[in-house]
Amino acid sequence: MLFCFYCDESYDGNARQPDVLNISGFFSDSDTWEEVEEQWGKVNDKYGVQCFHAVALNHRNEEYQGWSKSKRDEYSGELLAIISAQKHKLVAYNCGMRADAYRRIINEEGQRKLGVPWFACFKSCIAMIAKHMETLPDSDGFSVIVERGSGFDVMAVEFVEKLANNPNFAYRHRLKTCIPAKPTDAIGLQLADLMAYEYFRNLRDKPVKKRFPMSRVRDSSNYAEGYFGEETFMKMKSGIEAAPCGPDDLVIIPTL
Repeated sequence: MLFCFYCDESYDGNARQPDVLNISGFFSDSDTWEEVEEQWGKVNDKYGVQCFHAVALNHRNEEYQGWSKSKRDEYSGELLAIISAQKHKLVAYNCGMRADAYRRIINEEGQRKLGVPWFACFKSCIAMIAKHMETLPDSDGFSVIVERGSGFDVMAVEFVEKLANNPNFAYRHRLKTCIPAKPTDAIGLQLADLMAYEYFRNLRDKPVKKRFPMSRVRDSSNYAEGYFGEETFMKMKSGIEAAPCGPDDLVIIPTL
């Protein structure tokens, strides 16, 4: 069976040197994605929206300019209901990093091995999924879908191909392809946008009470998370810096 992981990134600061960054998205089988994308598209059509974009919705600009709070709540509520209805057939994957702590704690050699923050988080998400798939038949695998033109898509394609052919990666047989696409064509990327935004807000703002969309996803879906925080980097500092590998070759699944 073929599965797909649609993912997106969110960050604070600039893309080259963010302070906080995460890669997030949803994983499921092809049949589930077909059902979800059909329903999601119908909700967009109902509200006259071409493509869901969480930042624009929360700031009431672009396609959402002039929307009342009640209209925004109704729209997002219908989208969240689509996710909730799938229950555990959708798995939310997230990997976040305090990139400011990464640059401060890990030396240049260690950063060279683990890679820039985006790459480190992306690698961890992919490795986490591949490892979790070991409970499934050996013939099952997954493709990764990233946003075309994001600035990271070329790097993502190269990494997935490299990891799939790395004899030292025990779960390489799970990796199929990495496909860049536009969110208007691959609606799963719109769900990834929602997850990336909500996880980022939770990671950056550390609210006492999680935002409703984040709580809704965690309560209704399978959920997996890895986090590169200050404590993680202090514990793993020597291992990262001394790892016997080349540039960008170090793959770590961090714990919270």
